[in-house]
Amino acid sequence: MKLLFELFTEELPASEMSGLENRVHETLTELLKSRNIDFKDLVVFLTPRRIAFKLESNDVITTNDKKITGPPASIAFKDDKPTKALNGFLKKNSVSLKDVQIEKTERGNYVYIIEKGKNIDVKPIMSEIVHDFLHKLNFKKKMRWGSGEFEFVRPVHNITFTIDDEVIDFNFAGIDSTSYTYGHRFLSKGKIRLSYENYLKELEGGFVIADQNKRKEIILNQINAVCKKESADVVYDEELLEEIVNINEYPKIVVGEFEEEYLSLPKEVLITSMKDHQRYFAFLRKGKLYNKFAAVSNIETDDMNIIKTGYERVLRARFNDAKFFFKEDSSHKLEDFVEGLKNMTFHEKLGSQFERVKRIESLSEFLSKTLNFDTVKAKRAAYLSKADLLTQMVYEFPELQGVMGKEYAIISNEDKEVAYAIYEQYLPKQDELPKTDTGVVLSLADKIDLITGGFIADLKPTGTKDPYALRRAALGIVRIIISSKINLNLKEVFEKSAESYGKKINIEEVIDFIKVRFKNYFSEYSYDTLDAIASVGIYDIYGSYLRLEALKSFFDSDKQKSKRFAVKRVFNIVKDFKNDSVDESLLKDKEEKALFEAILKIEEKSREYIKQKDYKGLLSEISSIENEINQFFDKVMVMDKNEKVRNNRLSLLNKLKKLVYFVADFKFLEI
Repeated sequence: MKLLFELFTEELPASEMSGLENRVHETLTELLKSRNIDFKDLVVFLTPRRIAFKLESNDVITTNDKKITGPPASIAFKDDKPTKALNGFLKKNSVSLKDVQIEKTERGNYVYIIEKGKNIDVKPIMSEIVHDFLHKLNFKKKMRWGSGEFEFVRPVHNITFTIDDEVIDFNFAGIDSTSYTYGHRFLSKGKIRLSYENYLKELEGGFVIADQNKRKEIILNQINAVCKKESADVVYDEELLEEIVNINEYPKIVVGEFEEEYLSLPKEVLITSMKDHQRYFAFLRKGKLYNKFAAVSNIETDDMNIIKTGYERVLRARFNDAKFFFKEDSSHKLEDFVEGLKNMTFHEKLGSQFERVKRIESLSEFLSKTLNFDTVKAKRAAYLSKADLLTQMVYEFPELQGVMGKEYAIISNEDKEVAYAIYEQYLPKQDELPKTDTGVVLSLADKIDLITGGFIADLKPTGTKDPYALRRAALGIVRIIISSKINLNLKEVFEKSAESYGKKINIEEVIDFIKVRFKNYFSEYSYDTLDAIASVGIYDIYGSYLRLEALKSFFDSDKQKSKRFAVKRVFNIVKDFKNDSVDESLLKDKEEKALFEAILKIEEKSREYIKQKDYKGLLSEISSIENEINQFFDKVMVMDKNEKVRNNRLSLLNKLKKLVYFVADFKFLEI
C-alpha cells in the first residue's frame, strides 16, 4: 500500500517551518507505531504552501491473539454443566463451549477463551491517523478563517490524499480530499494530477521543487557558481539559508550590485542590512566586503534584469538609511550617549540601563583586580558598554549592539582594547570567544550581573522558557572561563554582584544553576564522572574542568583499572564518616602503619599539586599506593570490635579519602 498526502495552504510563515520536518516525521511515526502499522520509506516534503508526506505499508494488519477471562469455574459450571453466567459469556464473545479453557490462578480456577487475531484493512486506519496527525501537529500560532471555528496555522485550500493512487474519502477544515494539487502561484496554471511514484516530478512540471533538501542544494550550487565567477566567497549563514529555503518553491539566484561608496560603512552594517531586511547573501573578495550580493527569487522571468533592478533599488534605500544613521551617530562621542541610559529601563524590578552600567563597572573593577588585569580599561569599557543602545543604528538594527559600540568607540579615539571589549561583551557566539583581557572581564561581568538580577527579580527559567537568556549567560560564563584559563571563585563573584544590587541571594542556588550548564557543556562525558566532579563543588570552573580532564585520563587507561578499584574501596567503607584525625599510638598492624606513612607523604606532596592544579599528578600520586591500600584491606580488620581502634582505622581511610576529594567524589563512580 502506497500513501500520498499533501496539505495545500496559504504561505506558511518561515518561523513555523523551522523544525517542521522533524515534527511531522516524529508525529507520524508515533501515530503509526501506536496502531501497530509497519511502514517504510516515510518521506516528508515541505514548501511555503504545502506539507506533504509519502510512505509504504502493508494493506492489512493482523492483531495479536487476545486472552479474555470469564467467570470463575465454580460459577461457570454446576454439575459439570454450563450455567447462565457461562452461556452469557459465550454469547457475548460469539464463541461456543468447545472454545472454553480453564486456568489456575491465585484467586482460584477461571474460565477463559482465546480470541484469535484478525486481519484488519489499513485504509480506514490511515484516515484516522492522518486526521489525528493534523490535529496533533503543533504550531506557535494558529488562525481561523472564513466563518468556521476551525484553527490551523494557515487557511487550507486543497487536500491530496491517495492510497495506491486512488482518492481516499477524507475531509479536513471543510475541504474534501482530491488526487490533484496546484503548482507555483504565478508560473503554473491549472490543476496538477499527482501520483505516488512521480509526485516530485509532477510538481516540478508545475514549477515547484517540493523536496526542501533539493531546494537547498539548488541554492547552494547557484551561489557556488556565483563565487567561482566573481572570484569571491559568500558570507555563509545557515540560518539565512534555511529561511530562504522555507520561503521559496522555485528558487532562482539573482546577482545584484551596489555602489562602492557604501563600502565605507562598517561591513557588519551592510551584511546585517542585506541579511535581516532583504534576505540577501553578501560576498567577500580577498577578505573584504565585495559590492555584489545574491538574492533568491521565487520566480523566473524572461528578463531577470527587472527583478535585479528592483532588488538593487530596495537595498540602496536601506544603505542610504544606514549611511545617514552612521553619520548622525558618529557626530557624537560614544560617551555622550551614556547619560541617556538613565531614561532607558533595563527591567522594571532592576532599574535603568545606567544603573546596570554602574553595577557592571563595579563588578568589572573587582574582576580585573582579582585576575590582575588592567582595571582602568575594564572600568572604561564597562562605562561605555551599553552606550550604543541609544544610537540610531542600533535602534534600527538591534542585533548590531556591541558591533556599533566598538566602531563608535574607535571613532571616538577610545583605547583599542576598550573598543573591542564593548563588542566582546556579547560573546560567545558560535565558536567566537573574547580574545582581550578587558573583553573577558566585561563579558563575565555582563553575564554575572544578568544572572544575579534574574534571581533577585525571580526571572529564573522555567521548563523550556528562558526569556532573559539566563541559561545562555551561564553557559557563556563556563565557556569563557575555560577558554581563558582563569581562576575565579564564583561564590565570591556572585556575592560581590549581589552587593551591587544591595540585595542578598541564595548563592548555592545560583551555583547549582551554573553547575547544570557545566554538566550540559560536557555532556559527552559519562553522567557518573560529571556527578563525581560536580559533587565536590564547581566554584572554580576552570579548576573543575582540569579535575574533569584528570579523572577522564585516570579512567580511560586500562592500566589504571586496579588502582581505581583500590581507591573506590576506600569510599565504599568510609562513606559518611567525618573524622580524619589519626591516633598513631593506636596503629598496631604493620599494614596500617605502612598506609599511614604513605598517606603522610602524599599529604606533603599534595599541597604543590593542588597549588599548581595538577590533578592528574595528584591522582597518580594517590594511586601509586595501591599496594598499601590493598594490603590494608586484606590484612587489617577495619571494623574492629574495639570502638577506638575501629574509628581510628576509619579516620585513617578518611584521611586518604579527603585527598581524593580534591579531585572528585568516587562515591558516584561506577567501577
